[in-house]
Amino acid sequence: MTSRRSKKLMSLVRRKVRASLFSSGGYEFGAITVIAAITGVLAGYAAIGFYLGIGEILNLAFGQHESELATGAAALPWYHIVAVPVIGGLIVGQLLRFLPGNQTRGVPNVIEAAALNESRLGLRHGLLSAGTTIISLGSGASMGREGPVVHLGATLAATITRLLHLNPAVARTLLGCGVASAVAASFNAPIAGVFFALEVIIGHYALHAFAPVVIAAIAGTLVSRAHLGNFPAFETAEYFIASFWEFPAFFILGIVAAITAVIFMSGMNWADQLRVRLSKIPYWLEPAIAGLFVGLIALNFPEILSVGYEATSKALNGEYGFELLVSLVIAKMVATIISFGGRFGGGVFSPSLFLGAMVGGAFGIAAGSVFPALASTPGLYAVVGMGAVASAVLGAPISTMLIVFEITGDYNVTIAVMIASAVSSMVTSAFYERSFFHMQLANRGVRLEGGRATYLLKSARVMHHMTRDFFTVRENELAIKARELLVAQGGGMLIVTDETGKMVGVLSFGQLPADIFEGDNALNHTVGEYMRETPRTVRADQPLQVALQKLEVSGEDILPVVSSEQQDVVVGLIRHRDVMKEYNRALLESQGGDMQIGRRR
Repeated sequence: MTSRRSKKLMSLVRRKVRASLFSSGGYEFGAITVIAAITGVLAGYAAIGFYLGIGEILNLAFGQHESELATGAAALPWYHIVAVPVIGGLIVGQLLRFLPGNQTRGVPNVIEAAALNESRLGLRHGLLSAGTTIISLGSGASMGREGPVVHLGATLAATITRLLHLNPAVARTLLGCGVASAVAASFNAPIAGVFFALEVIIGHYALHAFAPVVIAAIAGTLVSRAHLGNFPAFETAEYFIASFWEFPAFFILGIVAAITAVIFMSGMNWADQLRVRLSKIPYWLEPAIAGLFVGLIALNFPEILSVGYEATSKALNGEYGFELLVSLVIAKMVATIISFGGRFGGGVFSPSLFLGAMVGGAFGIAAGSVFPALASTPGLYAVVGMGAVASAVLGAPISTMLIVFEITGDYNVTIAVMIASAVSSMVTSAFYERSFFHMQLANRGVRLEGGRATYLLKSARVMHHMTRDFFTVRENELAIKARELLVAQGGGMLIVTDETGKMVGVLSFGQLPADIFEGDNALNHTVGEYMRETPRTVRADQPLQVALQKLEVSGEDILPVVSSEQQDVVVGLIRHRDVMKEYNRALLESQGGDMQIGRRR
């Protein structure tokens, strides 16, 4: 009885909200503005709660907050440093029982939801995943907190979408609002939050999506600044590029950053595959085992614990020597790979910033030793390296560059960061994967590099979009018969077969001479004299993308579709206009072709 009353009350509230916001029944800027602002505030508070939750557990477990974790942990007994990640792993292992696939959620799930699942994300699983990640990072797992915060913000946005029964186009925009607010609140970086949501999640910069996302990012930033203050994530000295002769060095640093990113992502991918092979180990025990190894590494390098922002900050200020920087690159990479493989919750953004700062700092020291009169300080190179590695790992160079500028408050190194980030992103994309997120999706059989429309072309099959309405004619039949069939079907293409029904060629009006139908010519010539050899064909079970590629390469408007088993037997025709119609439909939908704030259809 109580459940029924609750449902009726919720329905009444929903109707009242919809009546007040959507009184005209269509798209209203005021309506989406209000919803975007509400989403931004909720996601902003979620990001703050996530940050404070990690801090409380770190303080309980290590006696230190995130900003001084490495220094405080170094003074603890060895058994304390080892025991905390193990105990945290045991708790995490039990929580994984309640998550689908026994895994926490992150950015790839949000990308997939936005592109393919009408922006649906479950609130219960989202909150549980966030709680599991808070415990993971609070107990020292060497991962990042930004990816899980993105998922949490998106989950809250998806919940609002579900409660208001918004259509998929609006839902996708609202998902971007939650993501933008979460990123903006986490880094105190509203511009970066906007571009991360548009670049990575929504996939376009259309105005109808841009405005609400900006509003949500501003709301999240205001919430963060009201409670945590208006400070950049990292306090750095003011850096200046010493000489224009350094630009080749920034280019080379981009290549080094790409190599670092590829090694890092390959290691994460290897750990993911190894976990599948070691299926005999109970999944709930894996985090504790990973915690043991993380704790052992932390005995010598406590900087790798949790998000590692203290060490990142020191590298950005040039406080580490070359050997320690290189050692921390190896230690952090191994610890993060182990944490990820061991099912700890967390993301890769903070580890990417850590690795980039260390690689950049080490590169700066090396460059300074070779060209001392021309090189800038190692701290500047650490800032550049941080942006370059993160750009390659996230596959989002625009938003990553903006994040680096906003979290350091230093715009003097703009050109250097742009050069290194562009180079690292291009090299990584050319020789490995576009991003770590797309690599994870590809492992699930979902390839979204070209966006939703391209994915649909890859996943949709030719057999579902071909026409079976076509005529065949035998090669030994008279041309008059071909004429009758071509007229009957309004032109197009005839499939020419042999006596057994196998295709031997094709025939269209354009292949027949102009005088073929004059006098008795059509009665004296056979189809075989004018047919042309079989053009490119496409199998019925192949993706639409393959058909589109063959149509464009061959210059044909129509291709024969052959049986998957017998490739000389035609089962249909696929037309270029039909493939493009499907592609344009998916493209329009992915960019919010129907932005009316109405009910789901």
